[in-house]
Amino acid sequence: MSTRQERFAPQPPEVFVPTAYRTGYERARWADPELAHRYIEHTTKGDPLADAAVESMVGLPQKRVHEIITAGMEEDAAGFRDAPAELRELMESSSIQPDWFDSKAVYPGCRAFHADSDLYVQALVGSSIVWGFTTLISKSFFTTGRLTDHGVRRLRQNIRQLIEIMIPGGLERHGEGWKLSVRIRLIHAQVRYHLRRSDEWDEEEVGTPIHIGHVSLAAANFSARVIEAARRLGAEPTAEESEAFVQIWRYSAHLMGVPETILFTSEAEALELCRVAIACEPRPTIEGIVMANALVNSAPVVIGIRKPRERQHLANYVYRVSRALIGDELADKLNYPPQSTRGLLFYLRNKRRLARRLRSLVPRWEAKAKVDRFTALVDNSQLRDPLISYRLPPKLHSDETQTW
Repeated sequence: MSTRQERFAPQPPEVFVPTAYRTGYERARWADPELAHRYIEHTTKGDPLADAAVESMVGLPQKRVHEIITAGMEEDAAGFRDAPAELRELMESSSIQPDWFDSKAVYPGCRAFHADSDLYVQALVGSSIVWGFTTLISKSFFTTGRLTDHGVRRLRQNIRQLIEIMIPGGLERHGEGWKLSVRIRLIHAQVRYHLRRSDEWDEEEVGTPIHIGHVSLAAANFSARVIEAARRLGAEPTAEESEAFVQIWRYSAHLMGVPETILFTSEAEALELCRVAIACEPRPTIEGIVMANALVNSAPVVIGIRKPRERQHLANYVYRVSRALIGDELADKLNYPPQSTRGLLFYLRNKRRLARRLRSLVPRWEAKAKVDRFTALVDNSQLRDPLISYRLPPKLHSDETQTW
């Protein structure tokens, strides 16, 4: 068989394709059949280790679950002694650092983030998270209500994770970035547990809830697509810094349970995963439209703006920047308000470059600007507050769980 024939050969009949993915999969396989096939395979896969750990704690009081997980995270041997074997296995497995990750080698990625931290967060909010919610992962969040009811909290946690993994050493075993990544893995498993036992999820139609393909795609979005969008906003990472930034997210994805079979290894691979996976997904659903718009309207509250008129003004600006980053076609599908973005990214890039060059004349100004941007992020993500605990959602719907 020729190379061309191999490239477009039909995929094995034993691969199950959830109904919602069939049209997109047929389209995507013509561009990259091998990756499209792998992504579709993972739409029906959960996370065996985390799923088993969660099931082992079913029936325990929420307080006790929190205590056990906290003990595991903090390496408290006495407090973790009576933990279920499945949770112990998950923690032990997560503590083994893969050969391909070097926490010191990724410092250039940390440096790039801290040089323009505000731009990376704008890229996260205006591009990568929005792209993520155009996929069927939005259905999981919509069903639980955790974004529509707690949008501000969700966005702060996303920003906090970004900050923590970009702190040098944040992904070491003792680092907060490590703990947050493993915590997210457990929360995904808990939500998956509730959804699979509810009558609100049809796996034949949409695959496994929060399937591992979606987790890998999210990490690819948070890495390569953030780098791509940050450049368009005026960041200037070097090739070494960009690759290191992606490697940080690669390891965070590993900690969140993504297996090597669907884990990107480079910026180019992450971008290709974004392209092919999005092609496999159906067009944005009502859940995705609600999620994306809830995200944009949460942004002003996250940065502390309370007055209605000011909040609306900033939300309109976020809509405009997001539209410029994701393009008019997707923005229209998400029911963004019609706005002109002509010249916006050019203006923002040159504004940042001019400011950078002016501050370079007085190095202390540049250092102060970086500190001020990072301090604002810390305050807005409530990094100093006990916002994130190790409690797991005890029920499916957020209006039944209050805080957890």
